[in-house]
Amino acid sequence: MTEAVDSPGSAVVGKLTNVPPWEAELILSMRLWMDSLEGQEKVGTGFARCFGTAGGRAEIRQFERLLTALCAYARRPLVRHGLGCDCIGSDEAVLQTLVREAARGDLAEAAMVASLLVPASQAEHVALMAAQVGLAMQCIARQSPPPRGTAETVRSRTLH
Repeated sequence: MTEAVDSPGSAVVGKLTNVPPWEAELILSMRLWMDSLEGQEKVGTGFARCFGTAGGRAEIRQFERLLTALCAYARRPLVRHGLGCDCIGSDEAVLQTLVREAARGDLAEAAMVASLLVPASQAEHVALMAAQVGLAMQCIARQSPPPRGTAETVRSRTLH
């Protein structure tokens, strides 16, 4: 996924503060992972905290496989917003929906959503990976500390 302004996939379609915590965690983890090796280490820490060292490594590999598959098979470069941005871009929202539906067990719906990003021949495979990632993200979000500040503080930040 790439950072871009005014390109397909970058349109703002929501706010991180308006989605369930585990879905916001998914988007933030994707942004961190794609940003840098330090970001990958931070994401890995969350997985290790939830699943232990060995289990965390297995879960993070699945997370990495999902992102790698999405980037490798995507019809165009996928777009992400910046680390400090409270917005959800349209590509991020598709990822969020894909993982949510897969984690719910609706693999047919998840595969259909995946086909918005990748060819149909890869959609089912991506949906299966997304299911495991979704369940892992739910665990991580349950163990994460609550966000600092009030909703008012979050709303008043300038993020672009």
